Formats: sequence, structure tokens, C-alpha cells
Amino acid sequence: MKDRLLKGEENLYLDYMMRGSVRLGKGFYDPAIQDFNEALKLKPDLLDAYHFRGVAYRKKGEVDKAIEDFNTTIDRKPDLAGAYYNRGLAYYHKAQIEKAMADYNTSIDLNPTLSRAYYQRGIIYHDSGEVDKAIEDYSTAIKHHYNFADAYNRRGLAYRDKGEVYHAIKDFSKAIELRPKFAEAYHNRGETHAIKGDSEFAIDDYNGAISRKPDFAEAYYSRGQVYFRQNDFDTAIQDFREAIRLKPDFPDPYQALGNVYAVRGDHSEAIENYNKSIELKPEDAGAYADRGNTYWQQNNFELAIIDYAKAVDLEPSHGESYVGLGNVLERQGDLARAIQYYNKAIELEPDHPLAYCNRAGTYNKKGEVDKAIADYTQVIALQPLIKEAHYFLAEVYMQVGNWSEAKLNLMLARTLGVDIIHLFDKKYGSVANFEQVKGIQLPEDIAALLTPLR
Repeated sequence: MKDRLLKGEENLYLDYMMRGSVRLGKGFYDPAIQDFNEALKLKPDLLDAYHFRGVAYRKKGEVDKAIEDFNTTIDRKPDLAGAYYNRGLAYYHKAQIEKAMADYNTSIDLNPTLSRAYYQRGIIYHDSGEVDKAIEDYSTAIKHHYNFADAYNRRGLAYRDKGEVYHAIKDFSKAIELRPKFAEAYHNRGETHAIKGDSEFAIDDYNGAISRKPDFAEAYYSRGQVYFRQNDFDTAIQDFREAIRLKPDFPDPYQALGNVYAVRGDHSEAIENYNKSIELKPEDAGAYADRGNTYWQQNNFELAIIDYAKAVDLEPSHGESYVGLGNVLERQGDLARAIQYYNKAIELEPDHPLAYCNRAGTYNKKGEVDKAIADYTQVIALQPLIKEAHYFLAEVYMQVGNWSEAKLNLMLARTLGVDIIHLFDKKYGSVANFEQVKGIQLPEDIAALLTPLR
């Protein structure tokens, strides 16, 4: 290039453009911008130089300068689809979503095969909850670019949000086939397996994500959640702590650590981690509700109510917080108001098994056994793996003398691994005490089920 500069060749601007394009492709944005500047000095009306310089500015985060260059390009060549697309990316980066959408629409009108414009527009639709439109755009992007791994990955997320987990897994698998080192696709497929309850497949995929991207904090967090659900608390803690080490400002693993410590009964550690999660993400209703649950376990009802109320203030449809408020009132003996809060939780989340379970216990305390039976039956229908519900249902049936249903549910609970003798003794002490308190004579076969072996 130096020789050509000395000779004053007229086409030297092309050399600057070529070198700038190579530098841009390699991520050397400042040298690329310098080359495009030199090209413009030699040829001030060179649209590609404005356009490519805009791309370089956008990639290095100088978005306003990028938009200025894209504006110049569009003013001089209004039918250049790529300029609208790139300006749309810049507007999206600035969270100017309507302007981004308008530019993606224009770029598609000008070039109906511009796959990345469909892809980016699909992201906007997806972010705004218009999942079907997002899937349509991701599909069109794939149609015009059959090996578009990112589009398969994104469409998989959209299918998962619709509850179509089979299609989601199929798309994540295709993304991985096209790009074997695609750690995010492994992670997304793992999360989908976790939703299905396929824990081992989920862990395998999280391992795949971590092996391809060892600093992938979200994958450690997600794997930790699976271990937590498997009651492998020590391994879960290791993963949550590694996620925090890799990404100290990531609030979710702090909340997850709080949940582990809460289950273990280490309330001070739980609250400390919930505090950190709330500090990092003060608008998260779930963290307040979880901390409220821990205060409730400590019988610190005043602080529990404050946290549940804060959660409801942040997210009025947060059913778990209404369950928590009901639990506080039930513990305080205000059964009627407790039921009102459980009713509200069920109104907001009709499939919330814990709300039915706790309302059933409260109905039973009030002596409304038919309602208690109906609620425990609903718990089992919604979530058969809440094993203790069979025991609690059996206890209500015993109170009304329905011995066949009582025995059936006691045996189901025991088969599912519930220590029915421990639960019974914890509440009543012995069969004799139960019979005295309730004024009921248990049949011998049921009494035998609830009596420790000597």
C-alpha cells in the first residue's frame, strides 16, 4: 500500500476499504475505523465506507456515531437494505425498540431474503411476548439460511415458552449439530430437559455447556438447581458458589443458596444469601417471598409479613406470597383470614398445589373436613409427587371414619416413601393419644400401620 500511496494511485481508497474490512472482520475496530476514514478522505462520497464504519462503531459500542453513519448511508442510498438492518441493530442496542422494528421491517421490504433481519425482528416479537410471530420470523430466517444455528436456538426458546418442549429440544439439537461448540444451545436444551423432569439428560447437557465454555456461570447455576431438586445439597452448593465466583453480580445463585440453607434449617445463612440477591436485584418478588418463608420458619411473623407484602407490591399476581401471608395467619390462629389469602393464591394460580395443601390443613383445623378432603384430592391430582398429601388425606378420612380410603392413602404414602409413623407420632404421640383426642377407635389394621415395630 505504501508504494501505491507514493505513486498517488487513484484506487488507493479500495486498498483502505479492503484492509478495513479485514480488520473489521477480525474485531480490530479502531484500526478498521482509521482505514475507513482514510478511504473517505480519498473518496468522500464512498457509501460503503460510511456503512462499514458504522458497523465498526456499533460493534465497539459507539452507537450514536454508528447511527450517524447509517443515516448518511441511507440518505444517499435509500434502498440499501443492509443499512436499515444495521441501524436497527444500533437502535435495539439503545433500547429504542420501535425504531429498531421499523428499520427491520424496511430492510425486509427491500430484501425479503435478508435472514438476519427476520431473526432480529423475531427477537423483538419474542421479548414482547408475541411468541407465535417470533417463531414465524425465526422459521423464515431458517428458510433463507438453512444452517442458521442462532435461529434454531432462538426458535427452540420460543417453542419452550409455548410449552412445546419436543419441538424445543429438536431445535436445540439442530443448533448443536450445526455448531458443536454452541454452549448456549446445550444449556437451553438442558433447561428444557429439566422442565420435563429428565434430570440426568439435563445434567449431561449442562456438563456439555460447561466443557465448551468453562466460565459459563448460568450453566453452573442451572446444574446446581437440578442437584438441589435431587436433594444433593452439597453438590448444589458447589455449583452455586462457582456461579457466584464466575459472576459475582449474578443474583440467582445467591437466592438458590438461600433456598438450600433454608431447607437445611440454617436460617441465618439463608437470610444472608437472600439479602445479597435482593441487593443485586431489588425488584425480584421471588427473593422477598423466599426470605419471608425463612422468617416464617423462625416465627418472625412481623418480618415475614413485610417481605410478603413487598413481594405482592412488586408483583401483584405473585401467588406464593399470598400463600405465605396465609401461612402466617394460620400460625397465628386467624384461620378465616388465612383461607382468604389461600383463596387469592388459587385465584391467581389455579394450579398451585401448595395453596390447596395449606388451605386443606386450615379447613381441617376448622372442622370443615369435606372441604379439606376436596383440597387434598386436588393437590394429588395437580402434583402426585407431593407424597405427604396422601398421608394428610388419610388423616382426614380417619377423622370421619372412612376406613377404606384412610387405609388406601396411608399405604400409598408409605409406598411413595413417606414415614407415616413419624408424621403420626410427631402430631399425636401414639395411637392411644389420637383415639383419646379424637374420640375415635381405629381399626386394628390401620392402628398397626401407624404403630412402630417393637
